This record gives sequence, structure tokens and C-alpha cells, in this order.
Amino acid sequence: MDTVEDIMTEKVVTCAPTASTLEVQELMVKNHISRVVVVDAKNKPIGITTQKDVVDFLLADKSRRGLEEIKAEEVMSKELDTVKPTAPVSDAARTMIGDKISSLVVVDEDDKLKGIVTKADLTTYFARKGFEIYTVRDFMTSNPITVKPSHSIFLAVSLMAEHEISRVVVTDEENEPVGIITLADVTMISNLLKPAKVLMEGKPIFMKGLVALPRDIYLLTARDFMTPHPICISRDADLADAAKLMTRHAISGLPVTDNSGKLIGIVTKSDLTRAIASVKG
Repeated sequence: MDTVEDIMTEKVVTCAPTASTLEVQELMVKNHISRVVVVDAKNKPIGITTQKDVVDFLLADKSRRGLEEIKAEEVMSKELDTVKPTAPVSDAARTMIGDKISSLVVVDEDDKLKGIVTKADLTTYFARKGFEIYTVRDFMTSNPITVKPSHSIFLAVSLMAEHEISRVVVTDEENEPVGIITLADVTMISNLLKPAKVLMEGKPIFMKGLVALPRDIYLLTARDFMTPHPICISRDADLADAAKLMTRHAISGLPVTDNSGKLIGIVTKSDLTRAIASVKG
């Protein structure tokens, strides 16, 4: 039986509770990760800060503080889900689905940090094991949340927060996927979620090769931030092929299209986690 220890990431990126949200964001960008574990002086995990935590906090925070003024302990999720290294992989997947989380912090018998297991680790595991018993159709989410290229980037962000999702698909007038915006993209420009601060400072805004003046902040669109030409998959494809594509391209979701290229769904790491959770034994 495969255990958490077999698939977990041992090298965990951590920070102190007094670290600024700007430092946390820089750690995420530098290490290409979506979460940072907050530890105390004895290396015991006391919380976790995810891209979603940062975005949700900034959307709700009414102060004019910048990211450098907001501490990790304010933003972090304090109700930390942990798991022992010897737990079966399927149990870890079921816990993630049941608690609606994307990772479990792995601790030893003394509650010291040993590693982390994420939906990305489960996706890699799925790709490696095969599990050639499901198709994309079996686990995809139908009718995904979408925006048009001309829609405001703030609409895309608010839709992610409202529906508690990590991505929106950008579609054209024919309902064909032309781009995708993820929480990773939003984290890269999280300072823009504090428009009052941006306007007050009056500094040019740099993002994805673009330069904009503060007064133009409300004119930014989905087209400015989306990743164009998203990798798509057919609903009749093997679910293991979806896992392999996500692992190979380091992405978290694939728009699902019909035979004419129209968007009909999305399959994500969460869906693959549900598939693992459903495996008996």
C-alpha cells in the first residue's frame, strides 16, 4: 500500500509568523509554489498561507496597508490539517476532499515538520500509477466559470473568490477557450487588489511584460493577465492522460472540449484527488 511518505515533498518552504505577506508572496514566486507553511521557533507548523488565503484577505481587508505591512500570522489559515507519513495515500486524498483543502502538512510523532503532500503530489502519483479505469468525463466539472477577454481582471478575481475556485477559463464569442487565469496569476499582481494603495503611491504598474499607469488600474482586463492558448483535453480521454499533461506542463487544470472545440467542462487536480479518494484499498 502506497503511503504519504512515498509521495510527499520533503523540502518544505516555511516562514515565521512575523514574516510579511510580501515576503510570503516572494517565496511563492521564487519557488513556484502556491503555499508556505508557517512554523514556530521549534519548527512546529502553526499555520499555512496559500495563494487563496492572500487573495481572500486582500479582498476583505479595508485598510490601506501594503503587502509589506501585513504579517503572515494575519493571513494564514490557523486550523492546520496534518497527517502522519505512514497514512495511506487514499486516506490523504479523502481528507483533502472532505475538508476542502489542497494540502496536508506531514508531521512526526512529536508534531515536528516532516514534509507536505499536495494535490500536485497526488496528480504526479496518479500519472505514475496510471489508474486506467476512468475517463475525463467521469470526474470533470461541467459548466466551468468563464469570462470574456474584455472583462475586467477584477471580475475574474471576484468570481474566483465567490465560487471558491482557483481558475477561470477565458472564452471567445464561440465559447472556445482562448486563455486561462489562475490564482498564481492573481498572486503575481496581488498588490493590485489594493487599488487605493496603488493610486496613492502613484508608481507605474509592471505585470506580464506590460506597464500601466495607476490611473489605468480599473481598465485592466482578463486579456492582460490570461495565459493564452490553454492546453485542452477531450472528455473521452483517459483521466491518467489528464494527470500526465498536468504533471508535464506543471499546470493545475485543463479545459475540456467537445469534438468542435467548444468548452464543456474543466478537469483539475481536485478532480484527480477525488478519483484517488474513490479507489478502494
